[in-house]
This record gives sequence, C-alpha cells and structure tokens, in this order.
Amino acid sequence: MPGTDDILGHRDALRRLWAALDRDALHHAYLFEGPEGVGKRTVAVRLAMGANCDGPAPRPCGTCPTCRQIRAGAHPDVIVLSPDPERATPIVSVDQVREVVRQAAYHRYSARRRVVIIDPAESLRDEAANALLKTLEEPPAGTGFILIATHASALLPTIVSRCQRVRFTAVADDDIAAWLRARQVPDADALARAAQGCPGRALALSDGGLDARRQLRDGMLAAIGGPLKDLFDWTTAVAKGERAEWRGRVLLVLDIVEEMLRDAVLKATHAPVNTLHADRDAVVAAWADALWPEGITRCVEAVDEAREELDRNVGGKNLLDALLAKIATELGRARSAPISP
Repeated sequence: MPGTDDILGHRDALRRLWAALDRDALHHAYLFEGPEGVGKRTVAVRLAMGANCDGPAPRPCGTCPTCRQIRAGAHPDVIVLSPDPERATPIVSVDQVREVVRQAAYHRYSARRRVVIIDPAESLRDEAANALLKTLEEPPAGTGFILIATHASALLPTIVSRCQRVRFTAVADDDIAAWLRARQVPDADALARAAQGCPGRALALSDGGLDARRQLRDGMLAAIGGPLKDLFDWTTAVAKGERAEWRGRVLLVLDIVEEMLRDAVLKATHAPVNTLHADRDAVVAAWADALWPEGITRCVEAVDEAREELDRNVGGKNLLDALLAKIATELGRARSAPISP
C-alpha cells in the first residue's frame, strides 16, 4: 500500500485505516492493541502523517515539511502522551491528561487534524482515564486519539468502549529476518525468533541485547538449579537499585520464564514450531518432562501473579524469590538439567 510499503505486516489493519483516511472518515478514537514492539506506534505516527501530509498523493509522502516534523516528533498538533519520567512508577498522571484536554480545546496550529497518541494506554490510572473520558467520547472538531496498548484488558471498559479497536498481530519470523538482513543486522534468524513476531523487539535486541538476554536466562537457570542461597543472591543482583532501574530487568526475567514454558509446551506436544530457546534444548526437554501438563499451568499462573504484584508495587526481589522458588519446586530434579548446549 503506497505510503506504508516499508511497514512490516498488518496489511488488513493498514487497508482499513487508509481506506478511512482516503474517505476523510477517520474515527475520533482508535485503540491499537497487540504485542509490544509489533509496530503499533509506527502505524500511529504514519497515520498522523497521512492525515496531515501537504505533499502529493499517495499520503503520506514522507518528504513534505509536515511529514518530516511529525516523524521527528516536533509537530505541535501531534501530541504523544507517555508516562511522566519523573515518577518512579511509569504512569500517565491526571495532570498530564488535563493538560492534553486543555490543549485539545485550542485551535490547531497548522494541521488539518490534531492527533493525540497515548502510549502505553495501560499507564493511564483510573483517575487519569476518567479525566479523559468526556474528551475521548466527544473530542473537539479535527482532533483524534490513538491509544496504544499491549493488553486492552488492563484498560477501563469505559475507555475501550469509546474506541474503535484495531488489532495488530505478530509478523512472520521470515519477514522480520529478511528485514533485518536488509539492514545488515547480524544473527537475523536468531533475532527474529527471539522477537516473537515483533520487529521493534528484534531491532532492540540487535545492539547487544540478544547476548545480554541469553546471559540473564542462563543466570536464571543456574539460580533455579542451585541451592536457595544462590537463587536469592541472584535475585538480589537482578533487583538492585531504584525501582526504575530494576523494573525492566524483572520484566525481562518474567518474559524469559514465559518463553521457557512456551517452549516446554511445544516440546511436550511435539508441535511443528521452532522453539525460542533452541540453544538450550536439553533444559527445555527437562522442563517439558517435569511440568507437562499440570505443572505448566501452575507455573503460568505464578508468572501472572508476579506481573500483578509488580503492578501493585511489590518489590522485585520478593516477587522473583517467590516465582523462581515455585518453579524450582515444580521442576524437582529437572531443575538441575545441564545448561550447556
């Protein structure tokens, strides 16, 4: 599709959005939902460019002053609302929302359509979300909202009901790998597998992130396989520092646990799908033998509980201690499976 040819995947979503754009019939509020790094923010910015492009058709041209301003994040009528960096907990505050509502009431500077992008929408706490409701339902003429979410279920139903939902699904591994190779990124196939259908995640991992991820995984497996003291020492190291420092590391551990459990299910069911941790196949096989099927369910529930505790501001060390001790208990002797490939 012209104007979006360089965006990986999401052809159905793009066709719907650009058909509305061509008819000048964009909805006043969209909810873009799908995995983190799958391209939702890219499409939101591109749609804002298309709605305001001053160049020749097809829109967006990408080269006119308006397109360049929006792409650079410098256009006054395209507002991105994200968590307040001064806060320890990543939330969008009610004051931030009230400021955006105030700005939306003003006449636009130069754009045909003001676009407010809220990313991630899950960072809206109830008070902030409620402050947005009236404007989201009936925005000023020429203003539209795009909410970006990984888990729409985390949003207030009153927010979701006011939006037109657009679902973004995983991009094929082969497409991501080809995209990475075109950018001369090494380990394209391994990065594509690790990204789980999310090009943004693959790119983030390409700059040393994949090796760091593997080191964190192997450290976690060694901690699970050792005495409790070693496990608790490891979680102490992962969760050290201020919350803003360790939160990302703790989230990554939770992601890795989920991936290992996914691989164990694939191994146990002989599914014809590539595992994400093929370089630790012996460990995956041990987890499959020890956990399938009831143990997998209990471990997945433990991960979900850990994520909820993280959102409730429970300390990273405490939730990791509980989660990894639970997994070690469920694994039994299999927790000591050799980590070497």
